[in-house]
Amino acid sequence: MLFQSDHVRVTAEPGTATLWLDFPGDPVNALDLARLRALDAALDAVERHPAVAILVLRSAKPAGFCAGVRPAALASLTTAADRAGFAAAGQRVCDRLAALGATTVAYLDGPCLGAGLELALACDHRLVVSRTTTHLGFPAAPHGIGPCLGGTVRLRERVGPRRAAEVLRAGATLSGREARALGLVDDAFCERRGKIELRAFLDALERRGPRPRRPRASSGFAAERREFARSLDTPAARAEIARQLERLASPSAAPFPAVVGLVGENGPAARLAADAALRGSAVVVCGDGAGVFAGIAAALARGFVTPLEAAQARARVTTSPTFAGFERAGLVFVAADAPAEELTAVLRPRCVVVSCGRPSSTLAPASLVGKGAGGLGSAPLPAPRVAA
Repeated sequence: MLFQSDHVRVTAEPGTATLWLDFPGDPVNALDLARLRALDAALDAVERHPAVAILVLRSAKPAGFCAGVRPAALASLTTAADRAGFAAAGQRVCDRLAALGATTVAYLDGPCLGAGLELALACDHRLVVSRTTTHLGFPAAPHGIGPCLGGTVRLRERVGPRRAAEVLRAGATLSGREARALGLVDDAFCERRGKIELRAFLDALERRGPRPRRPRASSGFAAERREFARSLDTPAARAEIARQLERLASPSAAPFPAVVGLVGENGPAARLAADAALRGSAVVVCGDGAGVFAGIAAALARGFVTPLEAAQARARVTTSPTFAGFERAGLVFVAADAPAEELTAVLRPRCVVVSCGRPSSTLAPASLVGKGAGGLGSAPLPAPRVAA
């Protein structure tokens, strides 16, 4: 063990070290000032170890690489000086990572968003495990929470000024294979090949020997700090931070249950049902299931899953003109008017029912609450992960 703290640790084998991100208290890694300082101390330990020729950055959490800056940390930056100081500290850490004597590889499995992607961009190479939960991008940038650790500069270096501006303006997230096509990462592969591809890549780096020194970009970092300090004080940014804090304060979203039901057709609900099928749940549809199959096809087309994984997901979807199979469902999306008595007669107690689209005149909330279904609401559905 080369280094260990509450936030990160560095393990080593001959010639190669691994810096593990394992930030406590959150299901997904997210950065704040204390964690940036821990990263800086870990890099200092690596620099003082001359035998380390390759450093791999990866997450010790199964939920993803790094999802950005902690919302609480963003909310604590109340003045322009605070925001500029945070950005400067993050830029120094990423500069140190980019200037490290060892060749650096970011191994990205799961969400790599915002400041997490900036951390990956400071590495020499990026490898991505393509799965439904692996998204790369700056989704909060359109709301004013843009790059602050040098990502603006490094994104332009990787994909060019025009494409970098498009990525930030759209705020869309990319699959691993889309990121590879854009030139953002070196390679993307399915989960089954993850360990093999990482080992083969590291072996190739060892044969290649030390990397040539990269010239540091000389401009753009100060402008990024100024923009971060300014835009974070806008109404849009404040609203986005409040939304993120509210989401963290709510109970964590549980994994999809073993069986998910869908009544009728609703775009967001069908894509969430497709996401459930891609993650291993059985999906029962009262209807033709066109939206669910379209969601699976979109995930395949964008490279989130392999053809085999898409075929397995389609095999987990059962369609019927009746409520056959709904007695096993733990979560049901009601996307169309449904006979209340017939539906509630088959649902098991404590099944969670989500009403989406136009409120139904024939499916009364009281009937489902009385069944013990966990409630029927009209709250907006979360954004589906496999949207086209």
